[in-house]
Amino acid sequence: MEDGMNLWKQTLDILKKDIDETDFSVLFSEVNEIYKVESNYIYLIVPNALTKFRIEKFYINRLNEILTNLTNSLVKFKFILKDEISFSDDTPLTKKDQPYKRPLKAEYTFSNFETGESNRFAFISAMKVAETPESLYNPLYIFGDVGLGKTHLMMAIGHYILDNKIDTNVVYTSAQEFTEDFFLAVSTKKGKENIEDFYHKYRDADVLLVDDIQFLEGKQSTQEEFFKVFEHLHGLNKQIVITSDRSANELKNMMARLKSRFNWGLSVDIKAPDKPLRVNILKRKLSYLIENPKDVPLEVLDVIADIFPKNARDLEGGLRRYVTYCVSLNYPFTVENVYTALDSLIPQKEDEKHQNTKNFDSVKREVAGYFKVTVADLESSSRKQQVTYARQMAIFLIKELYGPSLKAIGELFGNRDHATVSHSCDKINNLIKTNPLVKGDYDLLMKKINS
Repeated sequence: MEDGMNLWKQTLDILKKDIDETDFSVLFSEVNEIYKVESNYIYLIVPNALTKFRIEKFYINRLNEILTNLTNSLVKFKFILKDEISFSDDTPLTKKDQPYKRPLKAEYTFSNFETGESNRFAFISAMKVAETPESLYNPLYIFGDVGLGKTHLMMAIGHYILDNKIDTNVVYTSAQEFTEDFFLAVSTKKGKENIEDFYHKYRDADVLLVDDIQFLEGKQSTQEEFFKVFEHLHGLNKQIVITSDRSANELKNMMARLKSRFNWGLSVDIKAPDKPLRVNILKRKLSYLIENPKDVPLEVLDVIADIFPKNARDLEGGLRRYVTYCVSLNYPFTVENVYTALDSLIPQKEDEKHQNTKNFDSVKREVAGYFKVTVADLESSSRKQQVTYARQMAIFLIKELYGPSLKAIGELFGNRDHATVSHSCDKINNLIKTNPLVKGDYDLLMKKINS
């Protein structure tokens, strides 16, 4: 333990010269406790998930490079949260540097994977394969739509295996990369040397992880080569994990014998996440984006989860855009700002757009007629008291009745900005509560519109 801490201090002394002083202080000042030294890893305790994420995202490779230079060995650093210590010691936390050009993503571990009814069986199956590679589940074939976590689970298997046996030759590739490698191997002047490099890369794998196998559809010669690699590794009892957007039987223009091999082991599917799982995914992602996740109300996460019901990738993208929008403009984390920040991402059917346009135009006509102004007046820059009041009432009614984003409402009234629309809504809302005449106008207009 003492040797491990000395190595950590020496590593930080070197790193400090390479990075911004503020970044160094924020990220590393509280990382001063070793949990354990085991299996060529020095485990260090970090104070929170955001710090852990940033260190692993931006500095882990440099830290381990320094450590390698200091020790001339395979020893590497890992970072662990205090609440992760209760997990099994073999819970994967970081990656091993890969010898090939597309390494595993550091964040794609089992501990970072949210489970629910839609993916629990796939998660359990992946864990079993990781715990006992060369098991009966060979190959493990994971399928499902985009953005549901197939690649995450596959890479998590790689992390787990490497964490327990650091010298395992885990090879991750995509079907597209495999195709490109094969094409280069047979089409360049080096000929035999390139083919041997190709065979060395794939046939020497202890664990082969292949993403998006559907990319091989229609590529007969590449399928033939992949079949040879598959047969070679399977014959040596080496673990193979494959992902696809469809079940093996649904793949078109794929060799029958390859599809048969894909069904040899275990096929598991991942379905679209249900609402509770989507909210849990958002909570986890939020902990990596801001220091105080509780600043974002649960109602906000509920709304984002409803907007993106199909996959986790869209969820994360929506959350990241919302947080960036609010932080950059110093806006509060409100439900209203969800609709403003994500307005262009919210899917809407053409018939819904048409109906909404009709509804909005109807409100503007009713308000214009009631206050004896024109729709053009409402959309103009006129500041006449009668026009301003009518415009504010129309804005408030549209917001109350149909709930579009402030940005969308602003576009209906001469491209007014977010703040102007928000002010109009707040003003009419307050006047309805305090001014009987305004309350009377509101009630009469609501009756006319609803009728």
